[in-house]
Amino acid sequence: MSTTLPPPVTTGTPPRAQDPARRVDWRRLRRPAAGFAVAAVALSALGQALGTVVAGRLAEGPTSTLVALFAACVVGAGLVDTVGRVVWAGVIDRAEGRLRGDLLTAALHQPLAHLTEQAVGEVLDRVDDDTHEVGTLLRMQIWMAMRTAFAALPMWVVAGVTWWPAFVLFPFVGAVTVLVMRRRLGEIARRKVVEEAAWTDHAAALEEGIAGRDDLRTSRGQAFAVRRLARLSADVHAKFLRVLHVEAELAVRVGLLLHGLLAAVAVVGVALVSGDALDVAALVTLFLVTTMFVGQINNLAHQLPDIQAGLGAVLRLRSLLAVENEPTGGDAVPTGELDLEIRGLDFSYVEGGFGLQQVDITVEAGHTIALVGRTGSGKSTLASLLSRAVEPPPGTIFLGGTDITTLDLHELRSRVGVVTQRTEILAGTLAENIALFADVPRTEIESAVAELGLTGWVEGLPEGLNTLLGPGGTTLSAGEEQLVAFARLLVRHVQVVVLDEATARMDPVTEVRVVRAADRLIRGRTGVLVAHRLSTIERAELVALLDHGRVVQQGPGPSWRGSTARSAACSSRPRPPTAHTRSRWRRPGARTAATPRRSHRRRHRPPRWRWPRASAPGAASVRRRRCARSVTGPP
Repeated sequence: MSTTLPPPVTTGTPPRAQDPARRVDWRRLRRPAAGFAVAAVALSALGQALGTVVAGRLAEGPTSTLVALFAACVVGAGLVDTVGRVVWAGVIDRAEGRLRGDLLTAALHQPLAHLTEQAVGEVLDRVDDDTHEVGTLLRMQIWMAMRTAFAALPMWVVAGVTWWPAFVLFPFVGAVTVLVMRRRLGEIARRKVVEEAAWTDHAAALEEGIAGRDDLRTSRGQAFAVRRLARLSADVHAKFLRVLHVEAELAVRVGLLLHGLLAAVAVVGVALVSGDALDVAALVTLFLVTTMFVGQINNLAHQLPDIQAGLGAVLRLRSLLAVENEPTGGDAVPTGELDLEIRGLDFSYVEGGFGLQQVDITVEAGHTIALVGRTGSGKSTLASLLSRAVEPPPGTIFLGGTDITTLDLHELRSRVGVVTQRTEILAGTLAENIALFADVPRTEIESAVAELGLTGWVEGLPEGLNTLLGPGGTTLSAGEEQLVAFARLLVRHVQVVVLDEATARMDPVTEVRVVRAADRLIRGRTGVLVAHRLSTIERAELVALLDHGRVVQQGPGPSWRGSTARSAACSSRPRPPTAHTRSRWRRPGARTAATPRRSHRRRHRPPRWRWPRASAPGAASVRRRRCARSVTGPP
């Protein structure tokens, strides 16, 4: 069977279209308070339009009643608008908080295979920055757009009643303004994308320089880092200026068009008043309405780039929420000791380029297998399939005789413990890091430390199990971090251990401590060791050699001790000859049974190793044939 990485299917989950937590639309704002705010902005717009009518009457013949009415319209409209805006901001704040929670929940329940494809910090950008941008869009730009929309209709009616050509003039100018803005908005969006990419490159270079500051100092590479950052900063400024140029051009065009309307209304109005075709009250009303209309449309035009940025954030949030959660529910993991069986596993990633082909491995309960092979042979991929960090094809991997794709995922991971080469240490004490802040009795943590033989190491820390780790506390080495990971598995009472060793980054003392703790961890448990060192093979009862996604050989560990050394000698670069390879790797002048003795002078020449020349014709193929023969064991 052959398959690509499929998106996990969540069982028992309602369709996304019916899940309110998966939506980013207006339905998140369906609250009585939101309705009150919308009614307030509509009433405020109506009050402003009526205020222009009262102002015209007041200009023609001021009376105390008109003054009180004008004050009620203007002040009342402003007060209602302020109250509505405060209520609206409260609705948006609460909706933004719920959206952050839903995004965080969705991110934490995404499949691990999907999370590994995302850049560092991308999820934080979605949950934090994009959510804030959407909240700002609703608080500022959408409120202004609602106020413009609600005010446009009464102002159009008042202007048309005052002077009938306004019924045609206002919609015509509005349509031309939208057409002018639409032509430039696409260019603004394109340039903003380029600008954001430049900011991303700048931030990445800055982070890289800060992370590698020690190496830059010792190698005197600060000048290069500063030059690179200055070049990227100049690139950011250049692209930002291009965006500003288009935005300024749009603002000028829209401003000329709208203020041209205002000037035309003023000139025509004065001419009509001079010819007794329009009275002073109508002129004042018409001019005020036109001024308000021009101001509202002009403000909205200046906010359009921000509206586009907010809508882009909405699309990114929807893409995050569109990812299916990890599967939920399923059968219980069998009780008792668990054996591992892989039957005819074929697997490849969606992008292709690599796959596991016809992998068949059986590990009895309580035994350990070591996966060996060159880099890229499929060891880590196979290990990630065991815990369903990557979803395997159904009917290929069995734990305790049960297909793992049918098991409850959370229960599976509580029984299958994985230790990767990198262990994350959280801000907290050593005991809290071992228990991962769960309610684990202190005695159980101490028992786990003692079982791993780490009591001496823990007592050597400043405050033992109460030692603060992380920022502001004690920093652990890579090996010590793996010791914490081992203890985490013990307090979880796992039955299957998947260990991706990282002893290559450790000093000899720490390596010995980690190896001993790993041996105690896998004792009595089913273990899978992703081996990067030859010494790991000696600790495993079974060994499987992978090459290009295939298991080319497997068998008991003791039978591999000689052959594996020869295999590793041919894997990457030549090594000094062993007892089984002296017949092929020998010094010039070395005598064999078929070689006659040479002169005394020749025999006492200083030894000199002669390696095969990689550039010689057929040397690589000869070396591959020797490697293939060497894995079968000594002759």
